[in-house]
Amino acid sequence: MIPLSPDTLLAARCLAEGDLPGALQAAQIGLQAEPGNAPLWILLGVCAARLGQLPLAEQCWSQALALDPATPDAHFNLACLRAEQRKLSEAESHYRAELARDPDHPASLGNLGNLLQEAGRLAEAEACFRRRLAAQPSAAAHYQLGRLLRQQGQAGEAEACLRACLADAPDDVEALQLLGQLLADKGEAAEAETMLRRAVALEPEHAVAGNNLGLLLMARRNWDEAERWLRLAHARQPAAVLPNLAALLCATGRAAEAEKALREALAAEPNCADWLNLLGVALREQGRDDEAEQAWTRGLAQAPAHRRLRQNLGYLQLARCEWQAGWENHEARLAAASYPAPPSPRWQGEDLSGRRLLLMFEQGYGDAIQFSRYLNPLLEKGAARVTALCRAPLLSLFARQWPQVEWLAMGGGYPADFPPHDCHVFSMSLPWALRAFSPRAEQAYLRADPTLRQSWRARLPAGRKIGLVWRGRAEHPFDHCRSLPGPEALLPLLADPGVNWISLQPEPGEAEREWLREHGVLELGGELKDFADSAALLAELDGVVSVDTAMAHLAGALGVPCRLLLAGEHVDWRWGRDGEATPWYGSVRLQRQRRGEGWDETMARL
Repeated sequence: MIPLSPDTLLAARCLAEGDLPGALQAAQIGLQAEPGNAPLWILLGVCAARLGQLPLAEQCWSQALALDPATPDAHFNLACLRAEQRKLSEAESHYRAELARDPDHPASLGNLGNLLQEAGRLAEAEACFRRRLAAQPSAAAHYQLGRLLRQQGQAGEAEACLRACLADAPDDVEALQLLGQLLADKGEAAEAETMLRRAVALEPEHAVAGNNLGLLLMARRNWDEAERWLRLAHARQPAAVLPNLAALLCATGRAAEAEKALREALAAEPNCADWLNLLGVALREQGRDDEAEQAWTRGLAQAPAHRRLRQNLGYLQLARCEWQAGWENHEARLAAASYPAPPSPRWQGEDLSGRRLLLMFEQGYGDAIQFSRYLNPLLEKGAARVTALCRAPLLSLFARQWPQVEWLAMGGGYPADFPPHDCHVFSMSLPWALRAFSPRAEQAYLRADPTLRQSWRARLPAGRKIGLVWRGRAEHPFDHCRSLPGPEALLPLLADPGVNWISLQPEPGEAEREWLREHGVLELGGELKDFADSAALLAELDGVVSVDTAMAHLAGALGVPCRLLLAGEHVDWRWGRDGEATPWYGSVRLQRQRRGEGWDETMARL
């Protein structure tokens, strides 16, 4: 290797120390004496680039390559320039040329990996990042690989990489916010919040960290602080954060504010399908259904394949009992990433003779109970075998009802490998596939186990017995609306001395148990093992008062009289827009909270 000249060394030292004029002078003097000195042309090009003279920089680096094709960093610098100019194929060629000279060039490996990741060539990008990490372990190398692995869904190794990055660089804001996102996705909210708070403490205006912290706080119903962070992030990245800010405003009863922000966004982008979709949501929350429909229809004219637009229009149509159009648009939900793609065609209602059908129950427990009614007409289609996947707490209830089906339990998600089958269908697609568009308010389509009923009957007091359920799953996005503040909201009901009140609330807290004891309510919900157990207890009661949760669906499916308490906001599509009857269950009557009404007033009317 030829030793570097004194002028080259001086120019390099000045650059390293931030003395740009000194570096420029040393490079110019050196080139007057040695016009064929390729390293000096590289340094002069760096000086030109830092002064914003990019054409001159390009000339200098090209001259260095003409003098010596193996000059270190010449191809790398040209690659960076081409990437900045968005001439990506040229940038890739220069990065690869630099790596042909030096296979372990860390910056080329990292930058080429970024370029490949942006292009969606993830396997090639991963190879670059792993080579960089092996050649020169660093916080940046761990971060790059961790970011890519998270995109590929390899959460465990991604987390390990990000933690390794933070071990070397504890204040790396990008690693902190990305690890915070990953932990939030895993349900580890406390540590996720710690990471995101560290990120915004280091960089308060970091839009991604602020947005993600806002989302985390929204999930915890910490509305005020969530709004503060979302507004800060929105000021930095309006388009990226507006959907989340609009969702918060709608969730907290301020859909009119969300509408205003969305109309401002639409003024800048009049045909933006995403803004039209969210505008429709804000209008629907205000009860302006016709305007919501117009927004969604206009959006679909711009983007016919937009999943959310079609799905939201479908929900509105179903709420209006426009069944055929509603079920057709409801199928758009299956394009969401949360739905698996089994290795078989989707069943569309064709003949099933001699075929094996895989039926997958979806969404919540209540949804599964509601749509299990379609199993009877499905089985009439003559499939050679029907295999059904459902969550474990439903298994014994369904298996007893339909023993001719092969039932398999699943955990929180669908399995990686599906049982052998020829075609598949999701449970909430059955009305569409069966062309059973309009539901019938059947009195009962589930039966409780007689043995289990007898065991509960022996524990119940004589006389009239009414069950109580006051809250659903906290994870539900609108649980703050649908659930009561606590069992004390039911106090007006307890004044009736002719009723034995029974708590059916699953997993009651200690404070709730104490309140029930003080008010003479028999607590049995904490003893319920699964939905077969719940069905047996419900079948022994004279009625139920419940918020919108699975227990109300179960009561309806069993034909047990039920008063279903519905909040004034965020009412689910299946309960329609008004009235106390529902086409889904003959034994269920809807007690609707009026807009602006508190639960105490709703209870007084009940």
